[in-house]
Amino acid sequence: MTMIQMTVAERPRTTPTHPDIDLVGPLEACEMLVVDEAELLELVNSDQLSAYRLGGHIRFRSTDVASLAGARL
Repeated sequence: MTMIQMTVAERPRTTPTHPDIDLVGPLEACEMLVVDEAELLELVNSDQLSAYRLGGHIRFRSTDVASLAGARL
C-alpha cells in the first residue's frame, strides 16, 4: 500500500459548516476569563457558561466566553 502525503497547499479546500461559530479550549477560556480551571468548572456547573464535548475535548463558544468576561468586569 502506498501512502500519499499532501502539503497544506495541496489539500482540497473545504469550507467550514458553521463559519460563524468560533470555539476555544479550556486554557483559552481561562485566559479570557482570568480564572483557573477549577473556577471555570464552577462556571460550567452553575450554568453560567455552556460547554460542548467534541471528540472527547471540551470546547466553549468564544462569544459566550467573551460576553461572560465582559459581565464579570
